[in-house]
Amino acid sequence: MKRTALVIAASLGVALDLGCHILDTEPLGTLTDQTFYQTEKDFDAATLAPYSTMLNLTYDQNGMGWWDGFLLPDDNVQYRDPNRENDVFNWSATNVDFAWVWATAYKGVMRANVVLDQLPKATKFADPTKKPRYEAEAKFMRAWWYFLLARNWGDVPIVTSVPTSTAATQVGNSQPGEVWDLIESDLDFAATTLPTDYGAEKGRATRYTALALLGKVEVYRAQWFNQPAKYQEAITHLTAAAAGPFSLVPDYGDNFRDGTENNSESLFEVQATAGDNINAWGVTDLGGAAGHAWPIYVSPSCYYGTGGGCAPKAWGEGYGQIEITVSLASEFEAGDPRSAATMYSTGEDYGGVLYQIRTDTTPPQAVLWSRTGHTPAKYDRPFDPNRFPNNLSTDNLRLIRLADVLLLLAEAKLLGNNDVPGAAALVNQVRARARQTYRIVNNTTDTTGVLPDVPTSGATNTWFVTYLTHERRVELALEDAYRYDDLVRWHRAGLITAELAQADTAA
Repeated sequence: MKRTALVIAASLGVALDLGCHILDTEPLGTLTDQTFYQTEKDFDAATLAPYSTMLNLTYDQNGMGWWDGFLLPDDNVQYRDPNRENDVFNWSATNVDFAWVWATAYKGVMRANVVLDQLPKATKFADPTKKPRYEAEAKFMRAWWYFLLARNWGDVPIVTSVPTSTAATQVGNSQPGEVWDLIESDLDFAATTLPTDYGAEKGRATRYTALALLGKVEVYRAQWFNQPAKYQEAITHLTAAAAGPFSLVPDYGDNFRDGTENNSESLFEVQATAGDNINAWGVTDLGGAAGHAWPIYVSPSCYYGTGGGCAPKAWGEGYGQIEITVSLASEFEAGDPRSAATMYSTGEDYGGVLYQIRTDTTPPQAVLWSRTGHTPAKYDRPFDPNRFPNNLSTDNLRLIRLADVLLLLAEAKLLGNNDVPGAAALVNQVRARARQTYRIVNNTTDTTGVLPDVPTSGATNTWFVTYLTHERRVELALEDAYRYDDLVRWHRAGLITAELAQADTAA
């Protein structure tokens, strides 16, 4: 805000001869909304703010938000102790995890709105034709945050500019469908305006990122609100996204390894470095490094640690808060290399100790073991016993990758057009990559019986349940909040409770 120097002589009891002039100047060396938002360089920096807000969701050192609120409730993982409220859907209005996500999402919206409010006022652009690109970035990020809000809270309040009064902050819920219309409008603009790449700079949304997210939004609308026409729109946009300069990487594990970020399969990912000449998302608002404490693989607090350090991993002196359910472990087909990329299992060398099923049930547990015999491995394989601090990772969290786009496109073709052959061709692309990973991991050319192609015919609903839902689960397990969102979107959320009960019984 503009700072004004006010000198009130009477209140100080001092006579100041200012020649009848009242100071009203900008402080030297201080950036304000009048002096900062003027040039391309200013908006290069300002547009990163809504992106960097994502880091707050994955910085779970404070025990709030992402993994506990959106990954734990699905049927792929379970908390190490029974009856944790988020795991068993004992949700209340005082839930701090959801409050954190809600507040963080609106902070992201606000930061995008700042850019949109200030951009028309900027007068020092060397090339004013560049303004639409910054508008498109801000609208993409606003849509990202509203999509998170809409699919979890429904008809949320809509704020499209920075409030300038207390009254302007008192916004009620939006009308049914209104927030979804805003999301699509913002993404439409982004998809037609954003560049296809930014050269050496990684992390910003491109035209293909916007097309992929727009297609995903349309698939959600088609199913949640019974709007089948949205499938056709989704097919158009997802096809265009997949037609970009992307390819499935031969080794599935390269989608989760530090050092293979921003690869040919990636359309969008959280940039977990603390800021360098490639990316400058920076640090979290909480002051922590961007890659500090990934959501489901790292506990958000220290109270169960059995030795020095804070929030260790599930191995060594950690406490293994998250376990893979029996349901997910049994979903993988024999020989599927995605299983090992997704989880560590009983009998593996786990930091010098054989990983085991845990037999105790009362805290503090023998923390190297799991009730199910499986613990997450994505982003944590290969095991690194020397990482310090042990909850720090600069490995990017992948948010949109080509495999997800292909499977969403298969879903739109199947449920929108009953196109089983078209859906099968896309699913088989994903399975073919998994077979290639099998060859790499096992140093063999023989994949006999490993992940055979799915059939190209069959009844639509049966094919959907048997093949497509299976493939999304094993391909995208533990990523973002895909599984939970999928089950809710497919109106199959009852499976979560049933399959978690199965996992607890098996344990």
